[in-house]
Amino acid sequence: MLDINNRTKTYIKHKNIFTALDGVTFRVEKGEFIAVVGPSGSGKSTLLHTIGGLIRPDSGQVQYNGNDIYTLDHSAVNNYRSRHVGFVFQQFHLVPWLTVYENIQLVCKTLSCRQTIGDHLDRCGLLPLKNKYPSELSVGEKQRTAFVRAIITKPEILLADEPTGNLDPQNAGMLMTMVGNFRKEGGTVILVSHHPETAGYAGKTITLESGKIV
Repeated sequence: MLDINNRTKTYIKHKNIFTALDGVTFRVEKGEFIAVVGPSGSGKSTLLHTIGGLIRPDSGQVQYNGNDIYTLDHSAVNNYRSRHVGFVFQQFHLVPWLTVYENIQLVCKTLSCRQTIGDHLDRCGLLPLKNKYPSELSVGEKQRTAFVRAIITKPEILLADEPTGNLDPQNAGMLMTMVGNFRKEGGTVILVSHHPETAGYAGKTITLESGKIV
């Protein structure tokens, strides 16, 4: 499904070259749950963002079903992100002037997608809060809203960057149960975390250190 081949990415910070990814290679099969772990600055988030088409690497390939996404034109890359990939971030990225319902509706392009919003909110315990704004939500409620927004379009791949980083154990467990349900329904999950208990939900773990798999 996904082949990450010899991915390399460097940044220049204060005139110094920082290597975020250094020849990273691995394969992701459909339906897998992979956790990417490692110390801060090891390249975890950069790897996730290159897989999602958000950061162009310096070299190597990210092949989705045999096609390198970075050889596609801008429109095709956007199509890959919007149709096949869902993102969950530690900082939620909810639009503050939109309600819970409106934040999720924002990514729906079809009537059939919009018609499933209520069911998803109900399953996540958010239906009574659908008309609330992000400022009126708890941290856990914000993250559950972000999760529904990520999976409402039925993506094949869920990319989660430290999704439990701001959550207490109860809310973290609730979110990881929802991630597990996404996988049980056929989804593929790649999750970045520095919490061993969160990574423990995965079937495979990849450890990065200084941009390399160890």
